[in-house]
Amino acid sequence: MPRYGYARVSTDAQTTDPQILALHDEGVENIVVETVSGSVPAHDRAALSSLLKKLEPGDSLTVARLDRLGRDTVDVLELVRLLDKRDIRLRILNLGIETGTSNGRLFLTILMAMAEFERELIRERTLAGIAAARAAGKLIGRPPRLTSVQRQHIREMAQQGKSLREIARLFRVGPSTVYRVVQQTA
Repeated sequence: MPRYGYARVSTDAQTTDPQILALHDEGVENIVVETVSGSVPAHDRAALSSLLKKLEPGDSLTVARLDRLGRDTVDVLELVRLLDKRDIRLRILNLGIETGTSNGRLFLTILMAMAEFERELIRERTLAGIAAARAAGKLIGRPPRLTSVQRQHIREMAQQGKSLREIARLFRVGPSTVYRVVQQTA
């Protein structure tokens, strides 16, 4: 029964070394490595998709941690169902789970639901914090590049016939910024 491994990081600044070491310690030699966000669905990840096509019934897919498969509960559970339907076992090393057992599938489902719940709580807290900041009169996001006096001056220059590019160069902003300022009066 061939054993394959999958290691993923979200950015080039991160390293897969700890994951690869854990996979090698388990005896997994065929390891696919990918740099892509966990929010990208499994079927849209080139290396994972290619690996999934290569897997055959009786094979085993091993990951160092569950979150390496993805962040979205529904997407990961769908991937687990697909592997199960194709008679491919999934091993998650840090949890000691193997989906070839009913206990492993149950535990994985519970863990994924809890992870989704936690993400939803974080999202709700973030939105509540933003709403509270706005209610307190705080500006959210990047500060405006131009003051109200500069915006008024841009409008006057545009009315005098100066080109948007010329105005943009004078104020060291992009032409689209100048265009938006000019359109605000229209």
